[in-house]
Amino acid sequence: EQDLLAIRELTAGEPVTVVGDYKVYFNRAGHAINYYLNSSLIDYSRLPPAVSRGFVVMRERIDTDTMITPQNQDFFLYDAHGLPADLLASYRSSYRSIASTEPIAREEFDVYLDDGTVYYIKDPCERGDTSPLLFLHVFPEDLDDLPDDRRQHGFDNLDFIVHERGLLFDGKCLARVALPQYDIAGFRTGWFHVDTLVWSTAHVVQAPKLISEYQTIVSDEPAARAEFDLYIRGGNLYYVKEPCGVADTDASFFLHVVPADLDDLPDHRKQHGFDNLDFDFDVRGVLFDGKCAAAVSLPQYAIARITTGQFDSNGRIWGVEFAPDALE
Repeated sequence: EQDLLAIRELTAGEPVTVVGDYKVYFNRAGHAINYYLNSSLIDYSRLPPAVSRGFVVMRERIDTDTMITPQNQDFFLYDAHGLPADLLASYRSSYRSIASTEPIAREEFDVYLDDGTVYYIKDPCERGDTSPLLFLHVFPEDLDDLPDDRRQHGFDNLDFIVHERGLLFDGKCLARVALPQYDIAGFRTGWFHVDTLVWSTAHVVQAPKLISEYQTIVSDEPAARAEFDLYIRGGNLYYVKEPCGVADTDASFFLHVVPADLDDLPDHRKQHGFDNLDFDFDVRGVLFDGKCAAAVSLPQYAIARITTGQFDSNGRIWGVEFAPDALE
């Protein structure tokens, strides 16, 4: 980690307080911080500390005069003197601004989206509420924007511990996670406790775009007709149904793309002979005015055949196969 190596150079011999639990981030390698910062006296804290000497390391970026490493990406170094006050002022300001808007979901934590950042608010909140590991799965419009190790999963995993990305103050909790810079179709977030889903919510970031472009999409001749009509436009495959209701979108969608040249497939898909772009409607589609629309970015290679439809635990509900290049 270049961030930690940079921090190591600046903190050698000085006390460092590390805020948050980094075991999850480092694939549960609990001693990773010790390894990178072994020239300093390290203290661990689950909540921002009231310290006045040395340095503080956090994954939270607070753009104040106490920040020493603004060039870092994931881990940030601060001068401990003045940091607690700066941190509290930043969170109070964010809370007032975000809480004055309407959340995208009201759950155990209310969830907000503002300027590319997902906010989690709980009021009232206690220290025990800051310990859950929340999941945050981000689905890009184009799967090629994912890191190589996430491509086969179909989403970016930004899971986090509340106290690592947030603060307990004034009887409230606020956590915030910046979304990736690529174009995002949607995200799903919530909390699994052991193996039980406590709460979950999904949000479709591209919903306004789908609604505004709906009439333009359906003005073309569909590439195929089935339970959903399928349109190809601008490198995207659109699923459209009218009339449409919630029951039509409950089942997952399978989307298998066979390239004209199998060598165009990612390495992990070559043994299967097709690209798997399966998706759930709640992160890529929108239901409005009795209509349904969803969009998936198709691979940029030449496509020989597309097979798509819906499935549930009992198998395929419907399916259709077509050759998009034959339509041109």
